[in-house]
Amino acid sequence: MKENAQRILSWLYPPGKTARWVKTAELAMIAPDLTPGGLQSTLSFLQAKKRIRLEKVENQPLASVTTHGMRALEGQIPVFLPARREWKGQWQGVFFLEAPKQDNHFRFLRRILLNNHALPVTRGMFLYPGELPDRISFELHNTYEGCVMVVQLKDWLFGEEQEIIGSSLGLTDLAETYSGISKEIDSLLTEEVSLIVFTDQAKLRFFSVFDRLYSALKLDYGLQHFYFPQVPNGVDLLFQLQNISSRE
Repeated sequence: MKENAQRILSWLYPPGKTARWVKTAELAMIAPDLTPGGLQSTLSFLQAKKRIRLEKVENQPLASVTTHGMRALEGQIPVFLPARREWKGQWQGVFFLEAPKQDNHFRFLRRILLNNHALPVTRGMFLYPGELPDRISFELHNTYEGCVMVVQLKDWLFGEEQEIIGSSLGLTDLAETYSGISKEIDSLLTEEVSLIVFTDQAKLRFFSVFDRLYSALKLDYGLQHFYFPQVPNGVDLLFQLQNISSRE
């Protein structure tokens, strides 16, 4: 999925089960490098793929994300996955034993694990937060029986977990980024006006915050809330920005 499509789906992603309808003019500011024609082309593509819905209310073009669009975004940016946002610290470990003939060097399995946002610890070991996805389990049962071992890891007995995982995923830097963005959002909240009546400078500042937040979300495996609970979750920060934009 192209970046501008991801940006649009991120902005449309709702905090609850109710669809979030957004003016398409607002999406132009979310993806500022798109021309008006480029934005319309992207929206038409997403609609054709059933990722978004487009409607007109009182001649005002509006867009909202579909369930398919939400699932597509979660597959690209794991912090949006509900299971990741509710993760409590359990891991499953995938250990390579002996490569099968169909995958002599485990290249295919490594690609599947990485595409599903598993964490590579060593060349022959991956950690996955929570239950393995069905896609991985299917491949393990059909191609890798006797070649791979999967274990449930409940307790971290030796080694500094936060340091090891944090170093692998850059969680400290991510926490600092989210902390700074949170302060910017708090500052925007004090203005107590809607995005519609923001000055041009305030709008520029607003979408600069979104840019930084979106860049951070793309790097987030969805584990930061567990290791740095004192720092706001990236998706929650996104919902705060959405609330500012929807103020009357």
